[in-house]
Amino acid sequence: MATLSILIAVIIASASAFSPPLLPAAARTITICDAKLASDFNLDEILAAEKEFTNNDSDVTSSEQSKRVKSRRPRAKDKKKLKMKQQLERQQKEKAQNGNANADAYAVAPEDNDSEESDANIDFETIDFLTCEITTSLDGKRIDAVLVDLLNKEQDANTEANIRISRSQCGVLLSNQCVFVISPDDASDFLAKTNPAEAASISPELIEQYCSPIERKSHNLEANSILVYPSRQSLLSPSSAAMALLSNSIPPTEIIPQNIPLDILYEDEYMIVLNKAAGMVVHPAAGNWDNTVVNALAHYLMNESPYGSGEYFTKDTENTQNSNEEVDGEELNDDDENMNDSVTNSISMLRPGIVHRLDKGTTGVLVVAKTRTALAKLSEAFANRRVKKQYIAVAIGHTGEDQWIDKPIGRHPLHRQRMRVVPDASPMKQIRLSATPKKQGRPAQSYVQTLHHDGKLSIVQVQIATGRTHQIRVHLQDHGTPIYGDDVYGFSDWNKALSSRRGITRPLLHAKRLEINHPITGEKLVFEAEPASDMKGVMNAILPLGEEV
Repeated sequence: MATLSILIAVIIASASAFSPPLLPAAARTITICDAKLASDFNLDEILAAEKEFTNNDSDVTSSEQSKRVKSRRPRAKDKKKLKMKQQLERQQKEKAQNGNANADAYAVAPEDNDSEESDANIDFETIDFLTCEITTSLDGKRIDAVLVDLLNKEQDANTEANIRISRSQCGVLLSNQCVFVISPDDASDFLAKTNPAEAASISPELIEQYCSPIERKSHNLEANSILVYPSRQSLLSPSSAAMALLSNSIPPTEIIPQNIPLDILYEDEYMIVLNKAAGMVVHPAAGNWDNTVVNALAHYLMNESPYGSGEYFTKDTENTQNSNEEVDGEELNDDDENMNDSVTNSISMLRPGIVHRLDKGTTGVLVVAKTRTALAKLSEAFANRRVKKQYIAVAIGHTGEDQWIDKPIGRHPLHRQRMRVVPDASPMKQIRLSATPKKQGRPAQSYVQTLHHDGKLSIVQVQIATGRTHQIRVHLQDHGTPIYGDDVYGFSDWNKALSSRRGITRPLLHAKRLEINHPITGEKLVFEAEPASDMKGVMNAILPLGEEV
């Protein structure tokens, strides 16, 4: 016991010998943490000092933040108005120099030194603007929702009734600063200088003076403010700068024949069967108004077909109107690349004779009707599952043994352009998760057979009993073996490797075989198409040496 006491005394003495000396009280800052090291300290004084320091610091920080917020907002607003003023001055200067009243609406404004982006030089003089006073019923509403209602209500006899302005198109107008808002404070002054009933009276100068551009689709409107927006007539007028902005999203009024090569597998006076090439959209749709299968068919049937042009494509443009509604069934959504395109889907003349569709990147057998009678019969056969469809694909990983996939497919709740396998929505889970039942999805059945596997990739053959949007791609993704090259449902690293090594930037999916009865004679017809050369090259690399597709 005595030995232990001596050892403790030695340790304490050693620690004291190596401890740094305490600084004088005036030379040290004493905090609560090290106050216990001082021989004389007043805890009350320390706490008071700490509290005073914290209060002063928070006051300074709050004051500085308030100054930043107050100074930042006016600068952002003034910056937008300054850009608009500079833009108008550039337009007037260009017109004065060129002596041309129709300055190029596509000109791009020079970049500002304080901005990383350049704004399109929109000629507001070519756009007729309308106003809408925001009432209490519209207070807090999103601008895109209000704008799409205003534009679609404003229709006249000279406007194509089927053309509906979508929210995405409204987003184009917003991002290009073609929609403005006048604050409630400035609304009375603005109304005193213009007649809202006359669109022509809203001059660019008034817009510059009173209006602030709205750039976000999620912007919430404020009651008693005034919304200034392009008229529907301006959006559809070829001479308007607004039309130039929406030229990629406004559908054409007729099918333009284009001389594009087609791989024809079969044709008679009632129907035509093609081996669709990769990169071609089946019919005109947003982002692809031309260079489609329908454009190519229009040229071929009117100029080259030995069996006649059929009922949809004639020299008389009125006969190209597709008055059938049968194609609006579920099979028309088969592999639909433009499933969210309500504009295209509402205009039947853009898809004459189309019975079913394939994705833009998918190749293979595609059936198109040439007469209304044939279209009705073929659509009925697809809807009643009297058509046998067989696909071939290259999948990542090992797809395993042959299997029957029976999983419903529905739209993805977050990514609206994508589909997904709908999770199990049993009654018990619905009660726990939500008071309202969730959508069950639509039934989808696929039979997957593995033809060959090399350890990394699989060649699979898929027979589908249903025709859901992206069905094969979604089922294989859910199985953990997505299609090679699929940039929506696949693996990005694998897709990048496929692009860099072989230059392929599409899903390796091919509609190989289709069995159907002739719509008029009832004869059983079987059509087969060979995969494209790029897909063949990948498949031959997977197969054992000496074997080929």
